[in-house]
Amino acid sequence: MRIVVMFWLGLTAACGAEADDDNFPPPAAGEGIQLSYSAVAEPGSELWKCNVTDLASTEWLAVNRVESVQNDSVHHMDLMAVALAAPDLQPGEYDCADVYAQYPRLMDDGILIYASQQAEQHIQLPPGTAAELLPRLRVMHEIHYVNSTEETVTAFSKINAYKYPPEQVERTIWGGAVRDLDISVPAGASGHVEWTRCTMNADVDVLFMSSHTHKLAERTVIRSFNGTATGDVMYTNTDWHAPPLQDFTAAPIHVPQGAGFEFECHYKNAGTTDVHWGFTADDEMCQIALVYTPGETTRKCEVVASGVR
Repeated sequence: MRIVVMFWLGLTAACGAEADDDNFPPPAAGEGIQLSYSAVAEPGSELWKCNVTDLASTEWLAVNRVESVQNDSVHHMDLMAVALAAPDLQPGEYDCADVYAQYPRLMDDGILIYASQQAEQHIQLPPGTAAELLPRLRVMHEIHYVNSTEETVTAFSKINAYKYPPEQVERTIWGGAVRDLDISVPAGASGHVEWTRCTMNADVDVLFMSSHTHKLAERTVIRSFNGTATGDVMYTNTDWHAPPLQDFTAAPIHVPQGAGFEFECHYKNAGTTDVHWGFTADDEMCQIALVYTPGETTRKCEVVASGVR
């Protein structure tokens, strides 16, 4: 039985001037698909919109390369398969807060296919490695944008997924986000650290690694964890808005069952109120993203401990 494998690529790549919405043509006919979504953000507003649609592909689509563009100031965008967590969610445009309130399982059971926090992003998987997407797969295209200007802004996101010859597919990918949901950054805190450890429930070979936080985070650090003690630093980020990509595709990192990662997020809260985990720009997050082979849905990094330093 073939299954959809998650193509989670919330990973940074090329970063430069504001992306051009008008100069991003779709793949040629028969060579892939494009997804496009835009929404208007009023001056001084926070926009969080979700567009539910069905992929244009009419057959299984193997993908080895993806490109995307969006506004440089988009907090994040993502593309999620919703069938498992929200089977009756119909095509249309929604406020994301309403969707997540109605379908709370989306956080854990929605299959995150693609994500970006960069104006321009280019992802290339190794030869023989691909994500496989169901025909007419129902997806939710999400844009989170904070408009701090005095002008109306059209927030947009376009994704090109390019077809890969199915006969050349040797392995598929999986992955996902590991989250610390118990965050509490005290008012006036400096050097506050939230940490989490997770271990793999089966062997994997890690291809990509990234992180995600909000604006109070000054630094994120990921270390290896052998199930007992932490090891070398594998990843560091000091830019909460544009977390860097750690690319291991040239030499994938083998992580055996029972081993995994420790990640910590360092916060400074100059405000007068405590800040907790949440979706909005005024809340906080502390999480990592992993992409690995083999593409089996049951393989994941399970949280085993968390705390505060």
